[in-house]
Amino acid sequence: MTSYQIKVKTGDRLGSGTDANIEIVLLGSCGKQTESANLDCWFRDDFERCKTDVITIHDKTNIPEVNEIKLRRNKAGLFSDWFVEKVEVTNQRSGKTSVFPILRWIRPDVDFYVGRYDVSLPQFDPRPQQRSAELDEKRKMYEYEEKAPGLPVQFDLQQRKYSLKAGKALEMIFGDGSWKTLDDLTGVYSETFGEPKGMQDWESDISFGWQRLNSVNPNLIRLCTHIPDKFGVTEEMIKPFLDGLTLSQAITDKRLFITDLEILDGISLVDDYICPIPIALFFVNSKNQLLPVAIQLFQQKGSDNPVFLPSDPPYTWLMAKMWYNVGDSNYHQALTHL
Repeated sequence: MTSYQIKVKTGDRLGSGTDANIEIVLLGSCGKQTESANLDCWFRDDFERCKTDVITIHDKTNIPEVNEIKLRRNKAGLFSDWFVEKVEVTNQRSGKTSVFPILRWIRPDVDFYVGRYDVSLPQFDPRPQQRSAELDEKRKMYEYEEKAPGLPVQFDLQQRKYSLKAGKALEMIFGDGSWKTLDDLTGVYSETFGEPKGMQDWESDISFGWQRLNSVNPNLIRLCTHIPDKFGVTEEMIKPFLDGLTLSQAITDKRLFITDLEILDGISLVDDYICPIPIALFFVNSKNQLLPVAIQLFQQKGSDNPVFLPSDPPYTWLMAKMWYNVGDSNYHQALTHL
């Protein structure tokens, strides 16, 4: 009998670990291969995220240097998905170790073959049918979908994975819970990644200005050379926020910037939904910080379309910024992201 040491490194992606049953077959030259061996150890929580499991198997077939392995998993357990980083196989008689980089989600009830170092061009792939099946799976993940007639098509990702804490997230999704406070929301983030930085300063004008330069639509902002007629901003409104400058001085000094999501005007909407089509004005202060000084949520000024200012009641101003970001995110999904 020949002993083989198998080292399995499970990946670090969310949900990488598995409760499924894992089988392996070792293949060598001249058609040699071992019997299928079960890698699961009773009474041990193996194949967990970021962990390396070491298993020794024994087989009557001696393969001095393993050229290929076959993995297979089932759907057993509550969490059967499995993302494998790599597998190392050492023939303890010959002392030779073979490394098999996987870096894939292993599909259930499918024989998955991988060669040493797993490097080949498509035209030289020894298992083209397996490659074709993997490509078909990826195509399904990125199919276009039109959510409603008239709306832009977008990717319909079927396997989204988030860095959420399982217990709290499952309670919210499947239980009778809901996100009623910010504490509820922060409670779903995992300890591994921690809370996003934005959880600490998301309400601030500094953060809102930063998003215009470093977030999803940094190419929208423009130098403001004049106030558009459709924008109901007056000098008297924004004078308190210009570090003592007049409106014309701020424009001359190139410290005033503008964003306009006019391109969203006229898009089709799902019934009973509203898409803001905002215009916003930003000022670079003496600390070189870009700050919002005026937000108008729809295109044409009027008594029913006010200009919101930092001097408004705190929650009014906060809601204006949040509604602006609704329009901004719609622009991102329909244009920038696509």
